[in-house]
Amino acid sequence: MGLIASGCRLHYVWSWRIRYWWMDTRSGERTRLAVLALSFLIVCIQLMRMIAAALVVPPSSDAAQAVYWWVVQLVIAIVAAAISYATRPKQPPLQPQAGNAPTVEDGLSAKHHFGTCWVDDKFWLAWKMTGTEPIRTKGGKK
Repeated sequence: MGLIASGCRLHYVWSWRIRYWWMDTRSGERTRLAVLALSFLIVCIQLMRMIAAALVVPPSSDAAQAVYWWVVQLVIAIVAAAISYATRPKQPPLQPQAGNAPTVEDGLSAKHHFGTCWVDDKFWLAWKMTGTEPIRTKGGKK
């Protein structure tokens, strides 16, 4: 039982290390760009192969079958794009903020904290309600 638990822990640790490398490091960013370029290259090569196969004149008995797979792949791509577009997450409309202003005792003064530190006291220096007005309206200027 201990061997299984240590294997799960090891998998968990390495999955987070790989995630950190992939998402938060400069070498991970370079790798993401390389993967993007490689996938773009593969897509271009596949498109060129599809076009070349469609342009080759097949024997008369296989004329309809030569273009058939190319058309099927194109239809599958269009259907997949339509499904992806239809099932994308919808942005909910902005709701006005609702919040209670914090209350503090009268007579408290702001403490001076120098440097980076964690403050646990309940002193609020300011409170501001922000609205949901868009930055730009449909007319162009606000």
